[in-house]
Amino acid sequence: MVKKECEKCEFKKNPEKAESRLHINSFLIGSLFTVLTILWTFSSKQVDIILMSQLVLAIPLIFFASLSFSKLGYFENHNLWDTFGWIANNLGYLLFFNAIGLLVALFSYRELAFIYFGLIIVLSSTYYIINIISQPGTLKEHLSKLILWLIVIFVGGVLPIL
Repeated sequence: MVKKECEKCEFKKNPEKAESRLHINSFLIGSLFTVLTILWTFSSKQVDIILMSQLVLAIPLIFFASLSFSKLGYFENHNLWDTFGWIANNLGYLLFFNAIGLLVALFSYRELAFIYFGLIIVLSSTYYIINIISQPGTLKEHLSKLILWLIVIFVGGVLPIL
């Protein structure tokens, strides 16, 4: 017998969530390979190791997040898969976001890169604040997720272009 860890946890199949995450991630992985191909074709010597690392590392993170999210469609108890998928998915997205900002800065648009990262910070903060307001009792969870976003964006995106 599976014991519920919390009241908000749902242990039921969720094929709609699985399908939507898989579609988004498929598009993003295709975008990552496109960006990598363009970088290798036109400017492989100029690309910073931090930028290239984040693009390359985003691919397995998003791929394994997709595998995890596929479990949501047919497993009743998928809490661990959902958690693992969320972590891998968000780290992959964050690395991709950082790489895009670094790419913008690489092509001499440093001010635009700072605006880009500022917008990501404002939008992610707004997103998690809305989550906290709309789901009372989730302050700790959503605040920790927001802190993860802010740390990865700052360390992997903002700091390298300072």
